[in-house]
Amino acid sequence: MAILAEKIEREITPLVRELGCEVVKVSLFDQAGRKTLQILLERSDGSSVNIDDCQRISRALSLKLDIMDVITDKYTLEISSAGIDRPLVKPADFVRFCGKNVVVKTYVSKAGHKTFKGSLKSAMENGIKLELEVPQKDGEDEISLLYEEISSAHIDGSKK
Repeated sequence: MAILAEKIEREITPLVRELGCEVVKVSLFDQAGRKTLQILLERSDGSSVNIDDCQRISRALSLKLDIMDVITDKYTLEISSAGIDRPLVKPADFVRFCGKNVVVKTYVSKAGHKTFKGSLKSAMENGIKLELEVPQKDGEDEISLLYEEISSAHIDGSKK
């Protein structure tokens, strides 16, 4: 389903931009036996996505998706704001949010942990460096992670 979600994202991104928003993440998943296509948005001008934005984009995307006809089963289209816990999906997201508090989860244990909280210190071509909220057992207060090691990451909306 990830490949289909990527194809949908490529196809809908120009239309979403025309409507004043950016696609943050597209997910296609089964929920209680029914497919859900979830599209997370943020406004291009940096202001908050509101219900009118979601309704307007939902109407436009419903038509576009019907024409594309790439999801063969019945599905629910869910359009929403990326929110205060905005996911970090692409390397450009990590670059954009340097200095922010983030939560990063890894596929495998690294330094005895799979979840890291801290300030996103830097984002390079192949990975990131975090200044950890809680130093590791060895006293190290930074960790470097490759993008390929990261299973998920998001802004820590509980921190200002």
